[in-house]
Amino acid sequence: MLDRFDFLLRMRLHGAARGIGITFGAVLAFSLACFFLWGNGRVARILYFPAADGRGQVAEMRYLSRHPGLEASVQELVNSVLLGPTSPDAERLFARGAVVSAVMVNGATVYLDLTPQVLMDDPETHRRGQEAFDILTRSLRRNFPRFTDVVYLIDGQVPHFPEKKKI
Repeated sequence: MLDRFDFLLRMRLHGAARGIGITFGAVLAFSLACFFLWGNGRVARILYFPAADGRGQVAEMRYLSRHPGLEASVQELVNSVLLGPTSPDAERLFARGAVVSAVMVNGATVYLDLTPQVLMDDPETHRRGQEAFDILTRSLRRNFPRFTDVVYLIDGQVPHFPEKKKI
């Protein structure tokens, strides 16, 4: 196999062709070194959404931007969940237009301040209240296992949901 490439060893480049070849080789080596040292700037994340048939949840893998700070990574993940699923087998968790206002991490607790659109009724969403927040919490804990507690705020206020009566 290598004998097919022996012509490369016999080639003698002079002048401008030699300079172009050296420059091309240096740029190629530099770009490969950057790729292997820093990667492509994306990280695989698992997001959970309610199943469209109403039974269980659907996991979806997305490649999200890598951020140097933990808060920015959490905000990217939550905004991706708020955008909704790409799979037709899953449905949205919250109404369109909901975004993250602020993220704060304190030890093993993450505080998420969301816009009021997360509480709006939407025909595309069938899970509401605490059930929707539980699915979002599952996505957060799956991707950031260091978080033991997730505190949700809506415009700076802790939301209160009526408890379901167990029969």
